[in-house]
Amino acid sequence: MTNASDIAPLPTPANPGPFGHKLRSQFLFPENFTQFNHGSFGTFPKVVQDNMFAWHQRTERDPDRWMRRDLSDSLGMIRHELGEFMNCDPDSLALVQNTTVGVNTILRSIEFVPGDRILQLSTGYVSVDKTAQYVCDTNKDVKIIEVAITFPMSDKDIIDAVEKTVLDHQALKDGSRIRLAMVDWISSVPSIVHPVKQLTELLKSHGILVFVDGAHSIGQVPVDLAYLDPDFYITNCHKWLFSVRGSAALYVKKPYQHLIHPTAITGDYKKGFDTEFAWMGTNEYSSLMSIQGALAFRKQFGEDAIIHYTHNLALEGGKTIAKILGSSVLTPDDHQVANMVNIRLPFKDLSHPKLSSPSHLMNLLMDKYNLFTPSFMHGGNMYTRVSAQIYLELSDFVRLGNIWKEIVDEINAESN
Repeated sequence: MTNASDIAPLPTPANPGPFGHKLRSQFLFPENFTQFNHGSFGTFPKVVQDNMFAWHQRTERDPDRWMRRDLSDSLGMIRHELGEFMNCDPDSLALVQNTTVGVNTILRSIEFVPGDRILQLSTGYVSVDKTAQYVCDTNKDVKIIEVAITFPMSDKDIIDAVEKTVLDHQALKDGSRIRLAMVDWISSVPSIVHPVKQLTELLKSHGILVFVDGAHSIGQVPVDLAYLDPDFYITNCHKWLFSVRGSAALYVKKPYQHLIHPTAITGDYKKGFDTEFAWMGTNEYSSLMSIQGALAFRKQFGEDAIIHYTHNLALEGGKTIAKILGSSVLTPDDHQVANMVNIRLPFKDLSHPKLSSPSHLMNLLMDKYNLFTPSFMHGGNMYTRVSAQIYLELSDFVRLGNIWKEIVDEINAESN
């Protein structure tokens, strides 16, 4: 029998355990660079790169054997491992290059009819918004219904706003219907964990198909698709799971699989969901195969340890930067933060020429300080989004806070 005292405590910012600066050597960062923006493009450990190279070399040793015989079973192995990881039937998974491809796959496969509406939140990712707009532009009388979301908001506020929008639409009784709802699990900017389970249940109770944009979910939060029960779900494995860029997982509930086809149609058209998505034409599949190495890398630490450390580092790091700036974080509740935290930048004059576009701050951070965190406007304020990761420690957030203070003070001095 295991006693509570025998269980190792989970790592924290005060006691990083296996995490923190000691892990930097396992990544490809140069000595003088600190990665604070994992959320945009991710990164991967050296062992995952080695795993990817091994799959690539296997291809080159005998391309015909790989492409004609081994590829399909190998992709099936990855889907099986991901199915266990996300608690779903692997036969409901397809491997695609990224979330943008996954979103296009679903939205451009569904046959929308006049009167159909697509519900989305105003904080949705721009590529998702534009894909929905394309669907509207290429189908007669298909329109977007947008739910206005401005944080800080509680989970209840978000749920109430979505429910009100649905009920207000139903009250029109104009013959239109909300066919599909796009729901973020963790939005990009601002980065907020949404009450995705409650939203899914609410929308499905009104007969609306639910597509969960989980681009940032896998690797940041536990993913249990059997519990969440969306109709469609997409996530980037190359962001937070540590696989190589160009690897994502698309979930399609079985009753809808006959509707869904890859964005690039091949000779396997209408041969079944699994067969159609198992061959995307002649391509380099080693990025998808690197998911195997990423899962193995994470397994040595355990998901609970990784998620606990990075979540708490984001919370403490965000508050640390906010204190240095004399500012605040955007989220009222800690559970709305996963690994990314939004801190208000206290500029006095947001019309200052140096703030008129993101390029000045981006170039300044990259060229002078050799780091980067994205800045954005939301609710009349400017924020920066900072990513916590297993190779960072709280001292990194102190350094970043002081850098941002130097930038804010300099621009504010010019505003006087």
